[in-house]
Amino acid sequence: MKLDLHMHSTASDGTCNYDEIINIAINKNIEIISITDHDNINIQKNALDYCEDKKIKYIPGVEISTDYENMLDVLGYGIDLNETKLNETLEEIQGYRTKRNDLMVERLNDLGFEIELSEIRKVAGSDIIGRPHIARVLMNKGYVDTMEEAFNIYLGNNKKAFIPKIKLKPEKAIELITNAGGKAVLAHPKYITKSEQKLNQLIKKFKLYGLWGIEVYYSKHKKNDIERFKNIALKNDLYITAGSDFHGDNKPDINLGMEVEDDLLVESIKCLLKR
Repeated sequence: MKLDLHMHSTASDGTCNYDEIINIAINKNIEIISITDHDNINIQKNALDYCEDKKIKYIPGVEISTDYENMLDVLGYGIDLNETKLNETLEEIQGYRTKRNDLMVERLNDLGFEIELSEIRKVAGSDIIGRPHIARVLMNKGYVDTMEEAFNIYLGNNKKAFIPKIKLKPEKAIELITNAGGKAVLAHPKYITKSEQKLNQLIKKFKLYGLWGIEVYYSKHKKNDIERFKNIALKNDLYITAGSDFHGDNKPDINLGMEVEDDLLVESIKCLLKR
């Protein structure tokens, strides 16, 4: 099965538009996709419409950031895009994003870089302004050689110009997705904790709020990681998913698409496609 249920467009921190992502997937003969932008569902209806007459199945998705001590993100699939609470919460998070961009530009100015929000808006066009657009301006003006360098030195988490975003509690994110009719999945579990005991404790807790699955197949998971997380999923009666975390030029080492043969994954996909 060829699929990818974890990708980011220019609506968050990816560098490809939603239609570019879909066309890349089609050209790779990928059967099922979900674009899971950070903390927003802005392009979901457009992506659904774009895929409607094409040989590819689309599952509405989102990736919600949480304030857990390490990197714990929650993927949401099959959500009701019109659900009020989900939209209100994501709009609140996005509202802070504008202020966050202003603050990052201020920090870059303090570091001696002459860039303005108007330049970033021009690069972003109709897309929501995010760190990739700021990185693009830094590169265009010769302050860095690549976008990757911009993130590694200035814009990445905890770097010189980084400003953190508003984040929900993991339980709140799971509940929000579940109450919107979606399936909540722990993204890239490798980064949550190295302790299997702690991960199992978290999962038991999160299941009380509606946790549905674990992202077992992930671009940075090695064979032993896959086996470990699959066993954890089975032990906790959870479904499994697969996604690359494609970001385009922002993460050039990650290619779009995965090819996986796994009966458990097939069952998960069948469940996700039921609407």
